Formats: sequence, C-alpha cells, structure tokens
Amino acid sequence: MKPYYIVVLAAIIGILVSTVPAVASPHNTDTGSYYNGVVFQGSSLRVGLNDYGVLGVYNTSLGAVGFQYPIGSSYESLATGWWGDGWSIFYGSSSAGFSPSDDAWGTISGVTPQVAYARGIDGATLTSTIETSDGAIRITTKIHVWNTRKYVVADIVITNIGSTTLSNVEFKKIVDWDVWEPYTGSYDDYWGIDSRMPQLHLTVAFLNTSIAPGTVYMGFASTPGPNAVDLYWDDYTSRGISSPTVVYLDSNGASPSAPFDGAVVYDWILGDMAPGESRTIRVVYAAGNNLGELETNIADALSATVGGSLVTSGRNITSLIYMLPITMLAVLAAALYARSRFKA
Repeated sequence: MKPYYIVVLAAIIGILVSTVPAVASPHNTDTGSYYNGVVFQGSSLRVGLNDYGVLGVYNTSLGAVGFQYPIGSSYESLATGWWGDGWSIFYGSSSAGFSPSDDAWGTISGVTPQVAYARGIDGATLTSTIETSDGAIRITTKIHVWNTRKYVVADIVITNIGSTTLSNVEFKKIVDWDVWEPYTGSYDDYWGIDSRMPQLHLTVAFLNTSIAPGTVYMGFASTPGPNAVDLYWDDYTSRGISSPTVVYLDSNGASPSAPFDGAVVYDWILGDMAPGESRTIRVVYAAGNNLGELETNIADALSATVGGSLVTSGRNITSLIYMLPITMLAVLAAALYARSRFKA
C-alpha cells in the first residue's frame, strides 16, 4: 500500500475509534419482557439502562445487569431479587409506574416507550419518552453514563401534555440497593441518610466490612430534595408516605441499626401543573470505596453538565457526525499534499 494511503486509512480509523466508548452489548431486543435496554460498561461501572428510564436490563450474555461496581455479576447491587429501580406518578385520581419486576402499570400499562441511545467520546445517553394512555403526562428520562466515573445521572422531566390543569401531581422513585447480594447471599444492608452533608439528599446502603472485606458504599441522591423519604419501600405504588422508616448515619458513616432488607423511596409533591408545564428532577446513583468518596462522587454528579443527547465534554454527537466528513476531507487533502511532496 502506498504511504499516503496508509496515512489516510490510519487517520480515518483513529477518528472512528475515538468516538466509541466501552459498551458491553447492543440493544437487547427480547420480546415480551420489561427487562429490555442497553448494557453500558466503562472502566469502573457496568450498568443496565432500561427502556423505561430505570436501571435494570437482562442481557443474554451477561445476565442481570443493574449497577455493578466493581464490574462483574458478583458485584451486582440493583438487579437482584426484586429488581430494584422504579418510579411512579400520581395525578388527580390516576396513577402509573414501572419497575422491571412489576412491569408497567396504571396509565402506562401497554404503552411502549420511545427510546434513543447515543454514544460519544466520554460516555452515552439513553433517552426514554413515555406518554400516559390518557394523554395527560409525558415523562422523559435521560440517563447519562460516563466511561470513567462511578456514577449515573438521570434527568427526569415531567410534563402536562393535556389541555387541562392536573391536580395534586406526585412523583416517586424507589431504589432497592442489595449491595453485592450474590456475594453474600443476603438482601440485608446497613442503611442510612447521610447526616454529614444534608444538602446532597443522599441515602446510603453498604455492608459491614467483616462480612465482605473491601465493601463499597452505594448511594442515591437527588436535586431538588424529596418532600419525604422512606427506607422500607412498601409505599411506592400509592400516594404519600405513612409511618416511614428513617435512619441516619452517624458522623463516621456508621448505621445505628442492624442490617435489614430495605429500599429507599423518595417522594416529591409537585402540586398542580397547568397545560404545558414541566417539572425536572435529577437523580443520581453512585458508588464509593468509602463514604467520603461517595459524597464527592454524588456532589460531582448533582452538578454535572450534560448537553444535548450525549455526554462529550462539551461536544455533541451531532457536531461529531457533521464534522467527521469535513475532518476526513482535511486529512485526505493533507495526504495528497504529502504525496505531491513525496513525488517532488
């Protein structure tokens, strides 16, 4: 092959490879299941991005994937037992919700989400859009993941797409951490709300290091903070939180309670929403090798800048697509110039 062709080929391959992050599998197209989605793998995390805007995917090669840190089925902490990530919404006398284990219910029962998945240099974004069957609510969730970070960010936008005001809108998230459940064979974790940095609205689950040496802290946080929190997870399918279980970690990050099979429910009271009105909630799932690192990761994630449909350090996949031919032409021109120099 002539030298200038080698230059062109190498440049094109380099550009194409640089735009693709580490992704473990293509979209799972198993039918008749609510476990469909994309498995994304970076250097620290393997996560399953579900079509319904939660974490939890079944992959034919990898099995159940929700949130794995470190990477591997022995370190799975969400897609265990009752697959533990879900949401619910209440408006007027209607309601709807989803978790991989519960399927879609209420006014999204039988509704197929519209899904887009974009990859870029630094990570990827899955966008899930779901409209209720009564034409009242649209929920758009953009899940952002990065190649090198130990957290996942989900931006949830709730919009009144109807022609009348929706009364008493309420939104809930449930996250059932079962930290390294396959490793220990138990669903029990130590739980607690982080009292050291209350501005993070962070709830933490972890194992005692005597049970699993080298254990990690898993956390869930949000902005804005919820109106109420429950760590016993029995009320995500109904309005309000009654008799909540609330435990606070001490200043050393220890839980004053014995481990139990908990799950955190965050409840946001959104009030009335006029036609066209939207509310936005950011939620974060993160890991840390200790509570301090977890707090740092959560704070970073809550303020992380994400643009368009892609996470790319200020660059957008659309720009990359349009710039690619231009860049290739520039490289080709340079190679042709080099050829003329070789002949000279």
